[in-house]
Amino acid sequence: MLRVLSFIAKAGIRNQIEMEKLILYLGKRGYLAIIRNMFTAIFSSAKLPEPDEQIIANMIAQAPGGRFMPGFFKDALGDLFITDEAIYVLNPIDSNMLQVSVIGWGEYEEALQKFCKNIEEGIRTKFDGRRVRGMNFAWKPVSSHHLGYGRYLYPLEDFFEEEYRHEAEKLRVSEPTYSPEDVKAANLLVNTEIRQFMVRLAQVGKMMSKDATKLAKKQDVLQQLLSLDLITEEYLLTCKQNQHTICIVPSKEHLTKEPMNSLRCSVCGRPFPEENLQVIYTLTEKGKRLIDGSLWMSIWITELLKENGVREKSIKWKLEAHGEDIDIMVQDFDSTIFFELKDREFGLGDAYPFIYRITRYGGTLGVVVTMDKVSTDAKKFFEEENRSRRPRIRIRYLEGPENIQKGISEIVKDLALLQVRRVIQHFSIRIGFDLWPIVEHWINTKESS
Repeated sequence: MLRVLSFIAKAGIRNQIEMEKLILYLGKRGYLAIIRNMFTAIFSSAKLPEPDEQIIANMIAQAPGGRFMPGFFKDALGDLFITDEAIYVLNPIDSNMLQVSVIGWGEYEEALQKFCKNIEEGIRTKFDGRRVRGMNFAWKPVSSHHLGYGRYLYPLEDFFEEEYRHEAEKLRVSEPTYSPEDVKAANLLVNTEIRQFMVRLAQVGKMMSKDATKLAKKQDVLQQLLSLDLITEEYLLTCKQNQHTICIVPSKEHLTKEPMNSLRCSVCGRPFPEENLQVIYTLTEKGKRLIDGSLWMSIWITELLKENGVREKSIKWKLEAHGEDIDIMVQDFDSTIFFELKDREFGLGDAYPFIYRITRYGGTLGVVVTMDKVSTDAKKFFEEENRSRRPRIRIRYLEGPENIQKGISEIVKDLALLQVRRVIQHFSIRIGFDLWPIVEHWINTKESS
C-alpha cells in the first residue's frame, strides 16, 4: 500500500543558500532533486551556464509563491528526490526544525533513516561547526499532515513534550477484539437471507425444525450456522396424546439415561423415550453476541479495511464521549475517518448526529455503511450541510454488500493518494508549478510495473 512515512528533528536550515549546499551534497549521494534539476534544465535549454546556489535561491524567492504571498513562506524551500523505489522529501518546517518523508510501498523506515543519516552528514560537512552544535539529530516519527503542513495550527515547540496534539475531546475507545471463527461467521452473515433468519430466531427465541428449514430456505444454511456455533439444536419432548410440552432436552442421549428414561408423562403415562421428540433451534451466546448491535458488521468492515492496507492498530471501535458513540474510527494515512454502520436503512434521524460527531471530533471523512440504503432525506440533509459549512464535510455512501467491498477499496486508495498530495502541495504552491502530475505518473508507473 502506498504510504508516506515522516521523521522530524531539531536541525534547522536558516536560509536558502544553506539549503542549496545540502541539496548539492545529497545529489552527490545519489538523490536526484526534482525542483533543482528543473531549474538547471531550463538554463541548459537556454544554453546558459549552470546556475549557482545564489541564482537558484533568487529564483525560489521570486517564484509565484514568494511574490504573491510575501512573508508567508519564511523558511527555505526543500526538494523532492526520486529513486527507483521511493520518493524522498526534504522540508524545513522553520529555522529550527527539519522534516523528512518517504513516499513508497512497503516498509521504508530503514531507507528513511539512511536518508536522514545523509542529511546529517551533509549538514556537518557543509555547515559551520558552530551552527551544528545546537542541532539534535534524534529523528522522531511524526504525522506529515499534523506537523509538516499544519505548521500554522500546531505550536512546533511543543512537539517534543507532547508528540500529538488534537483539539477534539478525548474519546474512550476499544480495540477490535474477535477470533478467526468470528470472521468466518461475519462473512456468512453478509448474506441477507441468513442474517434475516438469525435476526428472526433472536426475536422468537426458539424455532421448530420445520419452521427453521422453511425460513432458512436451504438445509445447508442451518448446517453452516451449526458448524460455526451460531445456533444450537435442542429437543422438544411433547405428549403423543394431546401434544402438550413436557420438557426440552439438550440431546437425544439424555432420554436414555437415568432419571429421564424412567420418567413417565403425567397425561398419557408413556415413558419419556416413547413420546414425540422434535428438533428446535436457538441462538448460541456467540450468535447473540454477533447479532446484538450488529457486531458481525464491525468485524466484517474491520477485515475489509485491513485487507485493503489499513493498519490494524489504527482501527478503533465504539468511541464514546458524553453519551455519543461512533462505530469505527480509522486514524491512518494522516487522516481521521468515521464509519457509521447500519444493518438497515440509514435515515434522516441518523444523519444529524453523524455529521455533528464528524465536525466535533475532527473527521477528515465520514463514511455511511448500510446493508440497505441511505434515504433520500438523509442525502438531502448532507448536501445542505455541506453547502453551509466551511470547511466542507466529506461524506461517502456505501450501500449494499457489493458496493461496500468495492467502496472500502476505493476509499483507502483515495486516502493514500491524499496523504501524498498533502506532501507535494506545499512545494507546488511555493514554485507556482503543480508537481502532482509528475508524482502521480510515477505512482501509476510503479503500480503497473
